[in-house]
Amino acid sequence: MLQGTTLIQESNSAKHLLAYGIRALRTAAFIETTRDPIMTMLSIGVEKMLKLSLGLLHVEEHRVWIPAKVLKFDYRHDIIKMEGLLLGGIRANLNRATHRCWADKALSEVEGDRVWTPLLAALNRYGKEGRFYYLDALADNPQREDSPQAFWDAAERVALESEPALNQLFLRLSTDYSLQDTFNGALNQRLADSLQRFCDLVTMAAVQGVLGERGKAWDHDFRNVGRQIASD
Repeated sequence: MLQGTTLIQESNSAKHLLAYGIRALRTAAFIETTRDPIMTMLSIGVEKMLKLSLGLLHVEEHRVWIPAKVLKFDYRHDIIKMEGLLLGGIRANLNRATHRCWADKALSEVEGDRVWTPLLAALNRYGKEGRFYYLDALADNPQREDSPQAFWDAAERVALESEPALNQLFLRLSTDYSLQDTFNGALNQRLADSLQRFCDLVTMAAVQGVLGERGKAWDHDFRNVGRQIASD
């Protein structure tokens, strides 16, 4: 019972970080001034969601939660590693799905999303070390990897390359700068769509039983966000 209550508390943390982060991304007027709070919320939210999902899979198989040493020393903040493990776990357990067609559809949408991989890489870079990129530079200890902004820019470039309508809008900016806000909004929406698609896959896997029996109820916990997030 205590573990169930703790799971709800951590689920609440993850779902609100993701909901606020996605909403902030969709409504950001200037990504340059909002990128840090957005990446903070989303990198932590995705990490929590992944660890919860992997924990549910572990409970289903071993009847106990993932050991703390695995979370702290194996997974750490590596959301790329954890995402790969989770997708592998989902694929391996699709036969548990109550209605497999829905789980298959959600999985194929994430796997076919070209923007998701570089966007995940940007959040991974920020969450692992990049959030201190400029602080380390000030301390004469510059990081070797590119800045989180460079990773985010890479995700935006993939969005432009993979979305003809978005690319056309970008090209029109050269002759009509009044489209800048429209373009920025459309670009942010495309990135937010990738994040939402991944969240939908995880909650779909949960409610369908792919993450185990306990995950079926976890889906409803995750979808029930507060009115202050869901409202306009």
